[in-house]
Amino acid sequence: MHQHRTPALLLLLPLLCWGATPTSAVYTGRYFYNFENSAFTPKGHKKCWVLKGDMSRAEIPSKDGYPPWGTADVVIRGILGPVGQFGNLGSCNHVLTVLEVIEVRNKIAK
Repeated sequence: MHQHRTPALLLLLPLLCWGATPTSAVYTGRYFYNFENSAFTPKGHKKCWVLKGDMSRAEIPSKDGYPPWGTADVVIRGILGPVGQFGNLGSCNHVLTVLEVIEVRNKIAK
């Protein structure tokens, strides 16, 4: 009599994935924002990441009714999504969900 065996890993897979949660990390880099988009370029990287979350602490408030536009050096904690094409014309290769703005330096209005 032939007995069918399911590999133990397949039985454990739902248990392993069910409790899995994304891990946050701390990232340092340059934040750019204007009326159309915003992007974060991590230190040591050439490609930008789209930021999802509240970055108002890193932005200079608008003047005379115009939307804010500028840059800032930031340290943020967030969860990095998978590689893809995101943002303005798909120019960024990740989405980083911002959990916390840790530090903001060198705010410059454009």
